[in-house]
Amino acid sequence: MKSQFYVCYLSLGSNKNDKFSYLQKAVNLIEDDENIRLLNVSSVYETLPFGNVEQENFYNAAAEILTLLKPNQLLQRLKEIESEIGRSENEKWGPREIDLDIIFYDEIIIDEKELIIPHPGVYERDFFLIPLLELNDKLCDPKTDKCLSDFINELKSKKIIRKLDKTLSFKERSIEEKP
Repeated sequence: MKSQFYVCYLSLGSNKNDKFSYLQKAVNLIEDDENIRLLNVSSVYETLPFGNVEQENFYNAAAEILTLLKPNQLLQRLKEIESEIGRSENEKWGPREIDLDIIFYDEIIIDEKELIIPHPGVYERDFFLIPLLELNDKLCDPKTDKCLSDFINELKSKKIIRKLDKTLSFKERSIEEKP
């Protein structure tokens, strides 16, 4: 029986200590997972924090992956990666070493207590939209079929300050290789 691969888009964020290093560690752990193939990583953006908590600015990026993992398995693996990197639990929207979110999982729509896909904040956060569009400018919302580029003009606030000069590195693998 042939395994099913799923194209997914992830958001990566950090605003504690060496933010760029935390993002790079997350990329390394994602690409080292035998059930995931990292296809592409966006530029890194410095962004203002979201929410009402006084804290440092974030570094945010997006990743495009191919995975064999089902949505809840992928969520569990991302939580494990956050833990391996040293994420400590804190208040909602508070400072964190690393934050990994599933934004899109193929065309699948999920609305469960522990997992909502598409990520509910994607439509109102430029630090989600801009990196995602950098990876795939044709990306559309599976709920409405509206292109993500259309949401940019509707944003009430913008959090991106600048695009960083340095980029996250990863090993590009051919499409024939296992995820």
